[in-house]
Amino acid sequence: MILLVVVLFCILLVLGVPVAYSMAVSSIVVIVADPALPSTIMAQKIFTSLDSFSFIAIPLFMMAGSLMNASGITEKLIEFCRALVGHLKGGLAHATVITGMLMAGVSGSSVADSSAIATVMVPSLEKEGYDRGFACALISSAGSLGPIIPPSIIMIVYSGVVSISIGKLFMAGLVPGILLGIGMMIYNYFYAKKHQIPQTKFAGVENIGRTFLKCAGALVMPFIILGGIISGIVTATESGILAVIYGIIYGFFTKNLTVKKLKECVHDAVGSSAQPMIIIAFASLFGYVLTYYGLGSLVGNFMMSITTNKYIVLLLIFAIIYIAGMFIESTAILLILVPVFSPLIPLFNFDPLHFAIVCIVSLVLGGISPPVGIVMYVVSSVTKTDLSRIIRHIWPFVLIFTAGVMLVIFVPQIALFFPSLLY
Repeated sequence: MILLVVVLFCILLVLGVPVAYSMAVSSIVVIVADPALPSTIMAQKIFTSLDSFSFIAIPLFMMAGSLMNASGITEKLIEFCRALVGHLKGGLAHATVITGMLMAGVSGSSVADSSAIATVMVPSLEKEGYDRGFACALISSAGSLGPIIPPSIIMIVYSGVVSISIGKLFMAGLVPGILLGIGMMIYNYFYAKKHQIPQTKFAGVENIGRTFLKCAGALVMPFIILGGIISGIVTATESGILAVIYGIIYGFFTKNLTVKKLKECVHDAVGSSAQPMIIIAFASLFGYVLTYYGLGSLVGNFMMSITTNKYIVLLLIFAIIYIAGMFIESTAILLILVPVFSPLIPLFNFDPLHFAIVCIVSLVLGGISPPVGIVMYVVSSVTKTDLSRIIRHIWPFVLIFTAGVMLVIFVPQIALFFPSLLY
């Protein structure tokens, strides 16, 4: 039956059926064909997968990100980052990365962050002499820090699948996300040097102070989210509620948000949340079928027959997730493969947080790699840039993310430092 499920799923994907419906149809066919499985399990699994307090955080963080854009927070963050590092070699590219890191602390969505940054930064980067393809590749990569730097929608989904503390998982992504940002900034420096991108003059400490004051209200939002979770005062879902409330108050106080814009933000948040929710519902049914037929045990036994070295196992998992992520949306891959791989945690004595971050960074890497590269498609669409032009410049960033995964695999303390310090 496992073979039937997998073959059906692959055939439907090749035929162009969306991944969520491919999982649903292949699961339903097997359940109907096997009299040992009651048909009521379909409705039960689909309903219970979404009946989660943690998953309420997904539309909330989507809403927080929409409010941030509607309230003009994105432009203020870019202005502050530009004042901070704009005078350095590759300064505007550095500002793009730092903006991506700061915005990751609000929405947790790589697509939302990348599209918001792209509309502002691509024309500015091109004007300063950066190739348009490089600018789009940089923004795709900087925006992809959203699922790694907390809060993260992918981490929320992961915690719902594996029953791991969201707070600890959020903190585990902080250092890897910062290191990836630094790696991109190092590459920006050499790119700017090679292509003789001119440096701008330092506008002075006063300019940094002035731009900081202009965006100080905006910077409060990440502190509300992370501070509340770290202190234990609120859960991830409750911090999302606080972020939305603050975003609405801030938007109306600064007069950048109107009732019409607020309605649009709600509409965008609901629309953006629908896709991952549909995938979660059908992937949980698909994952249940695979687990019922013992795919997790088969994978565990297969891995044990190959090697007993935990690092080689992590490298194999990285390779599988990365290759799958090149073709299938990251949330679907997480919900399909993590239940299959999670039995390996006790078998090889993995730290659950370390294992989680390896999986999540691998997923993000697959998400920026051709041929699918969903974030690249979004940036290409927003900026009206030919996709092939972006792909030519994405590979150095793929290498940076690959190096990041290798660091996390072989130096677990990179992921475990903050959780062990705070918890």
